[in-house]
Amino acid sequence: MLLSAALIVRDEAHVLDDCLASIEGVVDEIVLVDTGSQDNSPEIAAAHGARVIRHSWREDFAEARNVGLDEAKGEWILYIDADERLIGAERERVRDMLERAREIAFRLLLRPDSHSTPYREHRLWRNDPRIRFVGRIHEKVTPAIAALARAERRPVGDCGLLLEHVGYDGDQTHKHRRNLPLLRAQLEHEPDNLFNRHHLARVLDGLGESDEALGVLSDAAVLARSRPRDPLGALAFTDLVRARRARGEDVSELLAEARTRYPENKLLWWLQAAVLISARRYEAALALLERLVSVDRAALPDEGSGAAYDERIFGEFAHEARGVCLFALGRFEDAADAFEEALREDPHNAVYRARRELARARARRERATAGATIR
Repeated sequence: MLLSAALIVRDEAHVLDDCLASIEGVVDEIVLVDTGSQDNSPEIAAAHGARVIRHSWREDFAEARNVGLDEAKGEWILYIDADERLIGAERERVRDMLERAREIAFRLLLRPDSHSTPYREHRLWRNDPRIRFVGRIHEKVTPAIAALARAERRPVGDCGLLLEHVGYDGDQTHKHRRNLPLLRAQLEHEPDNLFNRHHLARVLDGLGESDEALGVLSDAAVLARSRPRDPLGALAFTDLVRARRARGEDVSELLAEARTRYPENKLLWWLQAAVLISARRYEAALALLERLVSVDRAALPDEGSGAAYDERIFGEFAHEARGVCLFALGRFEDAADAFEEALREDPHNAVYRARRELARARARRERATAGATIR
């Protein structure tokens, strides 16, 4: 047996069928740990040939995941969640890659939601008892993989397999309520975990606790300043800029600091462009927007930041903002072209269409005025 898929579920019937359908032709076994479903998740899993293990939920994601790893029989583990799908994988190519591999593990591409660019995450590794998860929430397996790679003198590789996550689309209130106590408990043990601090702030904000969320982000930014090489600090700074800007605060100094610390973070380029547009500094904003639309999106997962971006800041949103700048600068034909580009990516957007037509009308008027002047 070469490849085992391991996942944990609880009341995931609405997404589980699509997940298992995406992997059952690729993996040799599916090991599913059910932590107390009240719906028909176990029956759906059994229909896909999964081995279902009933296990009581103990408020600890790592503990539940490790139960599945202990039961897996394959030489390799594919770690997947019920609200994810393996996209476009071919069984023979996957088997060929794994049979020839020197690697301890592979980083796959993960698209966190329908509008995001993918980033790399450790999701495929050799079935070895030394590789186990740690952490009550946002459980980690990367330290164990790194330790084994050093011990065995084997690399960790990247591959083209893609997972798409659908669980962050739609209302997240139920997940926020579930995650809040787990995040608070985990931060008691890991107070310096930047990712968990950032997630706590998002959960609090999603539950309407915006003041507390702002305080958490401010503390996370302080922590990030003490760890200048940690790219996760960009998460705290970008959300802090957005939160303070939404309150009408001047974020110029904070944004300048963030861009100095994380000069290649594309979301900070976008936020800077938005601030410049608000200040009517259209030429400066346009320069940043031109950089955004020229970004090679396919190269983003391997740029080293580990960031996922809303892909619309490289396309639809950037083109609309370009149109606003160009219109304000009196470059009406170019503005119309920019709004047309935005409309191509969202053909039903009435605002883009209206702005394109206004820019075209102004361009025609300007040409008519110029022609009358010449005559």
